[in-house]
Amino acid sequence: MSPVSQPSIKTSYDLVPQVRGPFLWVAISTPTQPWASSLSCTLEPLTAHTAHHESRRGLWNCPVSPSDGPPVEHPAQFRGSSLDTWELWSHEPSHLHPLDVGRRLYTQPLFPPVHKGRGATCVRTVAAAPLDPACPLSPSAGAQAAIVFIKEPTSQDALQGRRALLRCEVEAPGSVHVYWLLDGAPVQDTERRFAQGSSLSFAAVDRLQDSGAFQCVAWDKATGEEARSANASFNIKWIETGPVVLKHPASEAEIQPQTQVTLRCHIDGHPRPTYQWFRDGSPLSEGQSNHTVSSKERNLSLRPASPEHSGVYSCCAHNAFGQTCSSQNFTLSIADESFARVVLAPQDVVVARNEEAMFHCQFSAEPPPSLQWVFEDDTPITNRSRPPHLRRATVFANGSLLLTQVRPRNAGVYRCIGQGQRGPPVVLEATLHLAEIEDMPPFEPRVFTAGSEERVACLPPQGLPEPSMWWEHVGVRLPTHGRVYQKGRELVFASIAESDAGVYTCHAANLAGQRRQDVNITVATVPTWLKKPEDSQLEEGKPGYLHCLTQATPKPTVIWYRNQMLISEDSRFEVSKNGTLRINSVEVYDGTWYRCVSSTPAGSIEAQARVQVLEKLKFTPPPRPQQCMEFDKEATVPCSATGREKPTIKWVRADGSSLPEWVTDNAGTLHFSRVTRDDAGNYTCIASNGLQGQIRAHVQLTVAVFITFKVEPERTTVYQGHTALLRCEAQGDPKPLIQWKGKDRILDPTKLGPRMHIFQNGSLVIHDVAPEDSGRYTCIAGNSCNIKHTEAPLLVVDKPPQEESEGPGSPPPYKMIQTIGLSVGAAVAYIIAVLGLMFYCKKRCKAKRLQKQPEGEEPEMECLNGGPLQNGQPSAEIQEEVALTSLGSGPAATNKRHSTSDKMHFPRASLQPITTLGKSEFGEVFLAKAQGLEEGVAETLVLVKSLQSRDEQQQLDFRREFEMFGKLSHANVVRLLGLCREAEPHYMVLEYVDLGDLKQFLRISKSKDEKLKSQPLSTKQKVALCTQVALGMEHLSNNRFVHKDLAARNCLVSAQRQVKVSALGLSKDVYNSEYYHFRQAWVPLRWMSPEAILEGDFSTKSDVWAFGVLMWEVFTHGEMPHGGQADDEVLADLQAGKTRLPQPEGCPSKLYRLMQRCWALSPKDRPSFSEIANTLGDSPADSKP
Repeated sequence: MSPVSQPSIKTSYDLVPQVRGPFLWVAISTPTQPWASSLSCTLEPLTAHTAHHESRRGLWNCPVSPSDGPPVEHPAQFRGSSLDTWELWSHEPSHLHPLDVGRRLYTQPLFPPVHKGRGATCVRTVAAAPLDPACPLSPSAGAQAAIVFIKEPTSQDALQGRRALLRCEVEAPGSVHVYWLLDGAPVQDTERRFAQGSSLSFAAVDRLQDSGAFQCVAWDKATGEEARSANASFNIKWIETGPVVLKHPASEAEIQPQTQVTLRCHIDGHPRPTYQWFRDGSPLSEGQSNHTVSSKERNLSLRPASPEHSGVYSCCAHNAFGQTCSSQNFTLSIADESFARVVLAPQDVVVARNEEAMFHCQFSAEPPPSLQWVFEDDTPITNRSRPPHLRRATVFANGSLLLTQVRPRNAGVYRCIGQGQRGPPVVLEATLHLAEIEDMPPFEPRVFTAGSEERVACLPPQGLPEPSMWWEHVGVRLPTHGRVYQKGRELVFASIAESDAGVYTCHAANLAGQRRQDVNITVATVPTWLKKPEDSQLEEGKPGYLHCLTQATPKPTVIWYRNQMLISEDSRFEVSKNGTLRINSVEVYDGTWYRCVSSTPAGSIEAQARVQVLEKLKFTPPPRPQQCMEFDKEATVPCSATGREKPTIKWVRADGSSLPEWVTDNAGTLHFSRVTRDDAGNYTCIASNGLQGQIRAHVQLTVAVFITFKVEPERTTVYQGHTALLRCEAQGDPKPLIQWKGKDRILDPTKLGPRMHIFQNGSLVIHDVAPEDSGRYTCIAGNSCNIKHTEAPLLVVDKPPQEESEGPGSPPPYKMIQTIGLSVGAAVAYIIAVLGLMFYCKKRCKAKRLQKQPEGEEPEMECLNGGPLQNGQPSAEIQEEVALTSLGSGPAATNKRHSTSDKMHFPRASLQPITTLGKSEFGEVFLAKAQGLEEGVAETLVLVKSLQSRDEQQQLDFRREFEMFGKLSHANVVRLLGLCREAEPHYMVLEYVDLGDLKQFLRISKSKDEKLKSQPLSTKQKVALCTQVALGMEHLSNNRFVHKDLAARNCLVSAQRQVKVSALGLSKDVYNSEYYHFRQAWVPLRWMSPEAILEGDFSTKSDVWAFGVLMWEVFTHGEMPHGGQADDEVLADLQAGKTRLPQPEGCPSKLYRLMQRCWALSPKDRPSFSEIANTLGDSPADSKP
């Protein structure tokens, strides 16, 4: 067939369908040239899954791909009722020409599915070449590597409003871009549904927006290749309330006795709910003769309907999602002529005190019904007998009730009761209210900026009836339109001006009276200068002042900056109410730039000034007034000073004599080449310059013979009950005094008791020694110049039993002591040999590892809770734990570890997985139900971390992590509940709380989705969250643990807003965007301190830095730190010392200053977690931003 040329842009071709394995080929033949195209074909409708074309009939839609770019969405379609007759349709004729004239095998299968997205491309041939039937299904030699899906999304169950995750991963993701489709349309990120790496995360599943087929699409930017995963969908379980409505007859007016009445329950859900019907709150059971229940149709049929069926009908339903009841019930009233029927029902009445109230009530029936009024205590009201509190009540013949001069005791419920010849009595109620009005809540003063649109809402007072509201200004009621007007309860300024400032009054009134409240409106102005800060010269050591005087309405707020850093008030800096900065004691380093900012809501002004510090003449540091020199040795006595001019420094003797020849004065340093006794005495250091005069420092030099021990105590072993002698003698000049220290306390000679005595030569004697006297004893010798000490152990042993008659061959007692000494010595030598051998083996293993490291890498040292330290030394906070770990290689430590594991053992057969949360560096992290974990609880929701890696370092880190949580016990730290180590993979079972991680909780709290959004967090609640994290981290640091990955994503929060520090570490998928690949490891770059990322130095202080970032996350509702920067830019800023995050909106200044202290560049300047917890605990809830 030749092409048809007509305006409809329709072109026909002869099509030859072929089946090549599992792939469909369509060769397109034209009169001029044959060509084959890459087709994306689906059959509409899809009648069968088969490879035989003869069974496929219908419409084939085939988008055609151009040769020079990604596929164009539906540029053309092949249409046909059979595979023999086809037509090619296009909206644009040009689409038909740039198509690839080569030969390409289509990569999307019809049947069976393509395995993991693999496609195939045939070798391209010239345009005129005939179709090559021998083109292989596998890629040719010149073809690009296919995209391979490691993990494809799968269909799964989901609950309405709960979290879910569709996972998608590709092999070698380098240049591959992954996006998602829903029913063929791209999925856009929202706060509810967003991409987490290559996976798709749902904070709350929505049955309307998330129904359909999701597909993960991977597109290689380099090659243009595209692969699509299999479709995945949610089986969403939900239930939704609805009203009870009348299905038959069409209207309530058509309801008559003896007719069929059908009610329908409009509660719906998936899976189909089970329904229960109620009349007047009592359940209706199936199988009764007077009604029929159809759960499938959700109907209740009453046949035949009678007055006994009258009542209020409601329904409830439940399914796997939950239970709900009808939102609106149906009241069925079936008339009977002998039944009392309501003609006029009484209405609630609100009257002022001493006014009259009227209730109208009428019933009809055949014969006429009786009518009676009763008060709420069932007291009947008649004209003949009235209770004392209703003496002014009158019942009229038509049934109306009149109350005159109403008092508070008359308020209450009045019932009008109608009784027909048949049927139950009809009771109608109406309430008499006394009008009342409460006081209005006061206004806070308002400050507005000129030219802006502003509104002030007036909250109505509680009152009955509802009070009417209006605004007045200077006694005049405001209009409902204009520049300043009233709209409902709001006072509106369309464009506020300075002249609008003043007092406005909100009025509220009803029958009970009138209330009013005033609000003071201030129109803010931009500050103006009274006195700018000026360049100043301040004297060191004296108070200094910088003035910043401004005026504005309202009174301006003044803040000061020093070197672009905000000055917080402390013992050195004070800011007075007028804006003046006082430096209480000027230091040399205070000489820098200062900037003051004066601001109001209308704007701000600023100015800066430079401070020059006039340095005083002083010693740096002052020489110690008393110093010792060792006799017959070389000695130096330094003296240095600074001033506005460089001072001249010299030494003189106090007695005026000149310095001997062996003593020289070299630029302030007094040098003694060989100290003699005559060198003792008083010396004076004099520093002077021509501008500031001179200063003096007096030093008394003492010549001494430093202490040495003549006799040192030795290791001593003594029988119990005998006397122990520890000898110690020291010499020196001045003569040293000797003290003893035993068992970590100084032995006071005046309090030793009769058993111990210290001789004048310093030796210690202990009579009648006991086992508790064993230990190390230290001899301390000291005089006015120096102190030295030496120590020795004392061992008290039991005396061996002796024979009644000792033979000549019995060894003397000292031989026994000698034997014991030799045995102990041999044991000590053996231990030293074993430890030396262990140390040697460890050094050899470490040397081999270092040889395998690339050049330039530093040797690594293990940290307690995982990860290397690259500066070769562990942090101070974990040295003790590292030491304990290194000693744990012997049998005793192994047994201890095994006993701990056995104690925490939990059978994995009792774990029932629920859903996967993500993937950590160890393996998958999932939620599970643990059966029998806690006494009295059948099932417990737990978090399970699996160890699926065989890497030795990760296995060690995994063990260290569960040992850490096993040792900790704190309300704000997750508990280790159990271990499954009897088979692989190993499981760590941790405590889990119902709201999940803190990051998602913060995101939901600011969500704009009304279905998803929780109550907004107040400043007080945010501080409470941070305080709990600080208390948990204080417990970690007190136990010498370092977290290394503290962030909102690694904290859990409960419905009661209790926060627990955890370590989910979902770095592989859910939160992979928050980790950075650095030095062969994934690290939380944006939460790390400079020394941690650049030097590998992790400590409690690096955890404090991360806590400051966590506080910033809390006050920004889970925003990404440095969200506007790429990871490389953040790393460059850390290297340059530019690390500050901006102050979050609404964050009090006091709390932001605490964050800044956490981000101090020097770790020693950062606060401890105890100090952080105290500061947060003292923070007022209403701190001003």
